[in-house]
Amino acid sequence: MKRFTAAILAGVAMSLTLGSVAQAKDKVIGVSWSNFQEERWKTDEAAMKKAIEAAGDKYISADAQSNPGKQLTDVESLISQGANSLIILAQDASAIGPAVQKALDEGIPVVGYDRLIENKDVFYLTFDNKEVGRMQAREVFKVKPEGNYVFIKGSGADPNADFLFSGSMEVLKEAIDSGKIKNVGEAYTDGWLPANAQKNMEQFLT
Repeated sequence: MKRFTAAILAGVAMSLTLGSVAQAKDKVIGVSWSNFQEERWKTDEAAMKKAIEAAGDKYISADAQSNPGKQLTDVESLISQGANSLIILAQDASAIGPAVQKALDEGIPVVGYDRLIENKDVFYLTFDNKEVGRMQAREVFKVKPEGNYVFIKGSGADPNADFLFSGSMEVLKEAIDSGKIKNVGEAYTDGWLPANAQKNMEQFLT
């Protein structure tokens, strides 16, 4: 998975570098992160920074701290700092729209990283989220092939949450239909925040 992540991030850097004006070096690549509460994003940032700098470009970034409003101003700040291209991990794919449009209007190419930004001019790069859902379900099923299951999903504002859930259901459907597994509840996790996921799970447990 680490090798796959590195390859994906190198692809992001290369796509932006080659897409920049005159395909020159020394471009400024601005990256807007939704948060660094999850270890995964810290790992991704290190790989992305390395790939961008290896391509001869400059890496600048901002941390939205899980705040959609802050991410709007973060993107504007990256633009004002001279970003020639933008990579955005959207905290809220709908809320980020105005900042994305501002960048596009200024001729700045935008990549939506991992989370879909619904704009025809934004390049979208992600993992196979359905397969990730299948992988998760297979491993859980190995450990617990029968019993009560609760599905704590990702943010309802992020299409990836439904892709992950769909992949899980492909693996578990037969066991659910046969009654071996009982789906006792599902809940979206607002903002992908771990605290919200924990609260949802506690409600199911009580």
